[in-house]
Amino acid sequence: MKAKKLFTKNIKKNISEGLLIVFSVLFALFIDKLFNDYETEKQKALAIDSIYKELKQNISTLERWEKDHKQITDRITKMVSGKSDSLVKELSKYNFLNLSIITNNKSIIDATLYKTAWESAKATGIITEFDFKTTQKLTSVYAFQGYMALSISNITEYYYRKEAHDISQLNQTLRQLQIRFFNLNGQETIAKKLHNEAIFLLNDLYKIE
Repeated sequence: MKAKKLFTKNIKKNISEGLLIVFSVLFALFIDKLFNDYETEKQKALAIDSIYKELKQNISTLERWEKDHKQITDRITKMVSGKSDSLVKELSKYNFLNLSIITNNKSIIDATLYKTAWESAKATGIITEFDFKTTQKLTSVYAFQGYMALSISNITEYYYRKEAHDISQLNQTLRQLQIRFFNLNGQETIAKKLHNEAIFLLNDLYKIE
């Protein structure tokens, strides 16, 4: 009888100790999950904030580009249509295409549209924590930057062609530049709209401002 009581006591003790171990493990896992969730949310918030600031910076660049490139497009259009003969005569003085006359001594591109924060978010995998709407919008914004880069490259590539500096074909060259700048200017308007939509979405979902 004594042995039976001792056996029962040991069983209860083992069960208690077992339950305590299980509870300790589960509690440790729970705490670990809470910590991991906290760290993930912190990384997500940091990524969203960085992307938001990047978009705002890009907006400033796009607004300046849109204004400057529209002025260039308008100048070329006037030259092509014969409404700015003085500029055409000025260009004809050179044995090469003096782009500074067309751009009014401004650089075609004076900055960069950044995508560092977006690429970093993709590289770390934190974008998997973004909701679908956010990922979809940001993907379209940064993908469109790629289209714009091609348009900018298209302008510089044409300028370095030998035929672009044939002054006897100046009118044809101006028409080619007109098409390219008009296309770029349209893309800048679209890019600015996409950036503004993304900024509004991030602010609405994550209350950044």
